[in-house]
Amino acid sequence: MLQQFIAKTDVIIFDLDGTLYEGEKHFSLLAENLKKRLPEQHRKSFDYIYAEVLAGNHPLSIGKIYDAKEDLIWTWDPFTEKLVEARNWDNETVEVENVPNTLGVNEFDFERWIPLGDGWWPPHTIARHFGLSSKGTQDAYHETKEQMANLEGFLHPTPGLQEFLASLSTEKDLVLMTNSDAEDVERLLQFLGLHKFFTDIVPSALKPVKTKPYFEEVIKRYDVRPEQVLSIGDNFMNEIAPALQLGMYAAWLTKETQHPVQDEKFTMFPSLANMKIKS
Repeated sequence: MLQQFIAKTDVIIFDLDGTLYEGEKHFSLLAENLKKRLPEQHRKSFDYIYAEVLAGNHPLSIGKIYDAKEDLIWTWDPFTEKLVEARNWDNETVEVENVPNTLGVNEFDFERWIPLGDGWWPPHTIARHFGLSSKGTQDAYHETKEQMANLEGFLHPTPGLQEFLASLSTEKDLVLMTNSDAEDVERLLQFLGLHKFFTDIVPSALKPVKTKPYFEEVIKRYDVRPEQVLSIGDNFMNEIAPALQLGMYAAWLTKETQHPVQDEKFTMFPSLANMKIKS
């Protein structure tokens, strides 16, 4: 299916983190960097909750929305943008007054409303639950990104990815759109050997809040129709739902076994490893 999507499109938009390199050890590294910024009395509880989240035994999970003001975990529908249900940290349903039924992605401010789009966000959210400031979480994130590029074992180049992108770049315009800042992007692309394949790089993209406006900008800049653009990423909230809403093609890198949506423009697969371009 992915090969069919590639054949039909002229512009391909890639995510970076979780898409163009493999491994999940960096999430645990972030957790350690967050934990050390917490008061001593909260660190064991942080470890316990994070372990429960990873085991699937906690209401906090990818795809949920954290309300930092009320300290609640919301189920959210990415297509209707409705807040469906709130639960507390003991997994009890909570009735909340004066909360909008619909919460658009433009309202995710990462201060009160925090979307858990991928593996970076559960440890971030747990740290916020225990009182770490937004600045503290950002400091931990940047420390982690720097360590990833300088320590062994945290960045694993995807087998065959350089060849895959090299083949694609001869026929397609490749765009990189990522929430990582420009310094992190340059460091990671150089390490992975992927810096020469992209016609455009958008760092600090503020996905999912700015995803649709950036997608629309790409469509206009490259003078193509939405159905001539393919979005590839590991974050359904950030890269997949907005693409489908605009009529683009979308490919979700995930280990999930359930399709969140059935669509002729949507596919799922676990990795870009050993990807080949079929003539």
